[in-house]
Amino acid sequence: MEQHAKRPCMRGSTSSKEEEEEEKVVEDTAASDKEEEMEEETKDDTDIDEYVLVEPRRFMTDEEILEHRRQVIESDGFDVEQFEGRLPGSIKPYKLTEPRCRLLIGFSKQALEVYNENNKTKFEFYELKKANSQGVAGVMFYITFEAISGNTIGTFRARVWKKIMKGLQVMSCERHL
Repeated sequence: MEQHAKRPCMRGSTSSKEEEEEEKVVEDTAASDKEEEMEEETKDDTDIDEYVLVEPRRFMTDEEILEHRRQVIESDGFDVEQFEGRLPGSIKPYKLTEPRCRLLIGFSKQALEVYNENNKTKFEFYELKKANSQGVAGVMFYITFEAISGNTIGTFRARVWKKIMKGLQVMSCERHL
């Protein structure tokens, strides 16, 4: 079994306090998309000396959209790079901050429970690798993580939907070769 250096926030357990923070992190994610749109729409007619006007982010070019779609199709949404332009509803990398890592680790463990039950295995969460997100009546997370069973370590990819109305649904969890 390969040894991994422990990286901040990549491994750990979740507690009830962390679960409380979960709601805020998901709300912040949805709010950040809304804030981007609002920033683009707000060009004040106020005194220019008092405010700095921010240029709105541009939409993706046709070439970027094609490249984004190619990445989504080839990786099922798990390996998509950040694009400079924006595209509403697109899948994009999810920045792994400490509270977000705790949230994603909890989601990964829930997805792994579903995998273990369906496949009659006993994998245990080991390490969070990366995540992408997509705004879809809540947030769809595309999570890549490692899990261990005995001397076997495997890479897993899970799609977990955090619904707007406080629901969570594991859409899929598969071992990735």
